[in-house]
Amino acid sequence: MKHVDSDTYSVAWFKLADCIARGEKERALGVFRLLSHSFDDSALACQLYGDILRSFNDPKAVEQYQNAAQLYRERKRWIEAAAVYEHIITIEPENRQIRAQLIELYQQLHIRSKVMLYTSALIDSLLQNNEWKQAIEVVTQYDTAGDSTFTAQLHERMLFYLVTVQDVLADTKLVHAKKAIDAWHAASNEQAITQLLSKLRAADEGLATHAQEYMAHVK
Repeated sequence: MKHVDSDTYSVAWFKLADCIARGEKERALGVFRLLSHSFDDSALACQLYGDILRSFNDPKAVEQYQNAAQLYRERKRWIEAAAVYEHIITIEPENRQIRAQLIELYQQLHIRSKVMLYTSALIDSLLQNNEWKQAIEVVTQYDTAGDSTFTAQLHERMLFYLVTVQDVLADTKLVHAKKAIDAWHAASNEQAITQLLSKLRAADEGLATHAQEYMAHVK
């Protein structure tokens, strides 16, 4: 923070809070612009600007939050960036781009639970809109995340969704069956493989036969 007389600084923040409380948007933004000259942290300045716009229900707040998150990322301040993206999600819960950014950040932070949460949400959103090709890309990217059980669950989800889509090649479906089997095998969960094959047999006998043959080869 650049040097500013503490009394002047305190009064300015009080004025800003008062303007927001009174619903005086333009005055609040004017006071903030004056205060912003004392900031050394441009990312924090963008975030606070977003907070002010958000207090007036201004949709441009999201743009400021995105700017703040990008600046945090450029400075490798991953936790702050993730926190801002989390806030954006509360405003725009269906924002897929932000979900993708959160997945990437939490992978960098090695917070597996958050990676799984946002990966699942992103795939659900894509499949609900029949955007299965994009969903496949997301699932494929997760293959390198190192959680065999979750990887298996993702490929099973794709498999049984694709079984219901007529214009998907059988080879494409079989890829996910094989990857699910591989992942369950890596997780030492043979029971899950048995359940997968049983469920697949009820949905697509021919595909189940190919998966069973692959399973025999894996063993």
